[in-house]
Amino acid sequence: MLRSALVSGLTIQLLVLAVFALDVTQFPDDNQHFNRTLAGIMRPRVVGTNGHKEVENFIKRELNTLGFSTEVDQFSERVPILGNVTFTNIIGVLNPNARDFLALACHYDSKYFQDDPGFVAAIDSAVPCATMLNTAKTLSSYLLGDFKDRSDIGLMLIFFDGEEAIKDWSDTDSIYGSRHLAAKLSNTRTSGGLGRSIDRIEVLVLLDLIGAANPKFYSFYPNTYGLHHSLSEIELSLSADRKLEGKNLMFMRRPSTGFIDDDHRPFLQQNVPVLHLITTPFPPQWHTPNDNAANLHWPSIRNFNKIFRAFVYEYLKRHKEQVNLRAAFR
Repeated sequence: MLRSALVSGLTIQLLVLAVFALDVTQFPDDNQHFNRTLAGIMRPRVVGTNGHKEVENFIKRELNTLGFSTEVDQFSERVPILGNVTFTNIIGVLNPNARDFLALACHYDSKYFQDDPGFVAAIDSAVPCATMLNTAKTLSSYLLGDFKDRSDIGLMLIFFDGEEAIKDWSDTDSIYGSRHLAAKLSNTRTSGGLGRSIDRIEVLVLLDLIGAANPKFYSFYPNTYGLHHSLSEIELSLSADRKLEGKNLMFMRRPSTGFIDDDHRPFLQQNVPVLHLITTPFPPQWHTPNDNAANLHWPSIRNFNKIFRAFVYEYLKRHKEQVNLRAAFR
């Protein structure tokens, strides 16, 4: 009952205001930036390779250019096949001294395939990485203007390393970066710096498997159903105003029938509210050589970027008081 009450309150706060205040012309698309950013990420980037280091440096440069304070969470671990490797989570923050944060997250590593060293992992997850950076770019006039230096809410962009299993998915061979970062943040609950306390993450929004045609996003968790419903409302509003391409709707107003293991799990285990935006069913090109630029569906990508940009703006703009979607008991 407590969860339902919290969800209802947040739904009203973000849904109604989003419908009546939404103006996509205020923050127009920047497809040139998105395409350039995607090109900088969509290359083989298995941990420990030169391509991985190049993408790491590219993301850090982009965050700095966009005005974010940037730090890394770096650690070494022995993994199957590859041996000892160094993982690097990248965290960009606006308003580092804020009380709470909206955290947007994805993973930037690509999966290791011995027989496919050229695997570029377009939907998994170059497009989500580019979407996050493009969201910051298109909202930059607001983020570096009215939003800057707010004490109640900050924005955190997290690029996890090592999401992919090196050999076979298991509790120990997967989500290396998110497990490490969640443990680090949960051990520093009272610290300052760049949002190091896990309790300061108001909501973690995780993007994954985005870029294929006709994506469907379902709600995975009752305490963030209101947020998922807000995305649906924004999509319907934009569609009614003929601001989207095509007729297919992405955000389904019903819960998922199962759990999908992903980078959010270690945060979920620490009671962080999670909005998991992952395409289900998985696109057919997932973990195949077809996960490349040729099989991206650009209308769906542009639609998602527009909806997601509006959602992030509405969340931050309409944030007037602390939002507590955490479960009543830990």
